[in-house]
Amino acid sequence: MTTSTPVGAQVTEERRPPARRRYLMRVVRLALGAAAVVFVVLAVAQRWHEVRHQLGQVNVGTVALAGLAVLAAVVAGMLSWRAVLADLGSRLGIRSTARVMLLGQLGKYVPGSLWSVVAQTELGRDLGVPRRRSAAAGLVYNALGLGLGLLLATVSLPALLRSSDVPGWVVYVVAVSPLGLVCFAPPVLTRLVNLVLRLLRRQPLEHAFTWAGTARAVGWMALMWVFLTLHIWLLCVGLGARPGSVLLPAAGGYAAAWSLGFLVVVAPAGAGVRETLITVTLSAALPGGVAAALTLALVSRLLLTVADVVAALVGYALGGHGTARARAAEPVATPDAKPN
Repeated sequence: MTTSTPVGAQVTEERRPPARRRYLMRVVRLALGAAAVVFVVLAVAQRWHEVRHQLGQVNVGTVALAGLAVLAAVVAGMLSWRAVLADLGSRLGIRSTARVMLLGQLGKYVPGSLWSVVAQTELGRDLGVPRRRSAAAGLVYNALGLGLGLLLATVSLPALLRSSDVPGWVVYVVAVSPLGLVCFAPPVLTRLVNLVLRLLRRQPLEHAFTWAGTARAVGWMALMWVFLTLHIWLLCVGLGARPGSVLLPAAGGYAAAWSLGFLVVVAPAGAGVRETLITVTLSAALPGGVAAALTLALVSRLLLTVADVVAALVGYALGGHGTARARAAEPVATPDAKPN
């Protein structure tokens, strides 16, 4: 026999560290994130005379097209997150999805990588989505992005092996990443998510992941990576690379940079790590060498940041200013149930 709890009600309270410890952890993370940004600035300053010349070679039209590709990637990622959440039993409309997912994505700029999941969990609760579902959706969304990114990154293994600037663990993670794809099989994925929820002292998922739902989420995520590859390829061509020869280096190099930047959790949105790996993997494919690769990394970073801000503003505008209006507009979640 089951009894229904209010939609979005939290079944168990998460144990939180003392306020002083949380404050110290935040200070340390912000300090490390600031250090990563400083390293990026210093790298640019050391090569500014070269970077300035390379920037002049990228025309506005190419940057605009790359920016559109980034925005398309953001939308595809949003729809992947929506597919995961729907598979768990909470179906959001596009307006509510945009509000929760796109606004929450700004949390990735806080050192820690998963602050976006925390933000999406709280925003989802305002719309009646149980915390465990939105938290699980955020974790699976990030895992799908990372898994497909690492799989694509295997293309860059030759460049990573040749470089003396890349730590051995980076090469190892990229090399073994295809083995991790088994984790995306719905039975395995369900067990892994329930294990994480148990560690967080939350009840397990009410619904197991399905093959159809997981396939939809993976499909949208794969499309996201197509658009991210397109944006980096456009920038490479804009910096003088031959269109045919730079496609694979662009795809693998950017995927490696994005994925490893995500894994270094102290860097906000992979700051520092992403720029370093783009330089390592793409400098040989660009006529301008290291300076061109660093320029590409900086322009890409700027486009992704602007796209995230624009997407968040759109999500805020589409979602309206209050939860009452959102709840009245569309049914968003099925009631939680727990065993007696």
